[in-house]
Amino acid sequence: MKKAIFAVAAALVTMSAFSSAAYADDHDHHPVCHRVHVHGHWERHCH
Repeated sequence: MKKAIFAVAAALVTMSAFSSAAYADDHDHHPVCHRVHVHGHWERHCH
């Protein structure tokens, strides 16, 4: 179960990395935050 949660979190991080690269030229966008499961607890990662 932990591997499945980690895989979903990794997929979200990967997808958010591609989407942030698409908006790299836009300097007026607000930071985007995601809840990520890290080491048994949830963290909010913003970029």
